[in-house]
Amino acid sequence: MHKKLKLLIEKFTEAWTACMLCMVQGDLTVISINHAITASKTGIIAGIAVVIASYWHRIDNKYGLIWATGILTSIADITIHPTHFGPEWLEAICTGLGAAGIAWMMSKRRYK
Repeated sequence: MHKKLKLLIEKFTEAWTACMLCMVQGDLTVISINHAITASKTGIIAGIAVVIASYWHRIDNKYGLIWATGILTSIADITIHPTHFGPEWLEAICTGLGAAGIAWMMSKRRYK
């Protein structure tokens, strides 16, 4: 149980960070409480979804969790809020790629 809680916190953080950065398009000077709340919703949905997916033995590995983080963050992002730029799906794809990138960087620390 402790392992899954740790995974939830990691995936929440990765999705939250990616969502925050994409919503403000990298301009950290415009971050607001509303951005943080929206990113928290995306992060918790993506985090819970990754934890649920981690029970599937084929995904509970380094690269499976990275892919799951990206895909499930994209789905959570497009579900939680409308886009802030471009076509409807573009921000969600950018957020998912960002979360997967962060997950990949964090996996370098986790899987030594």
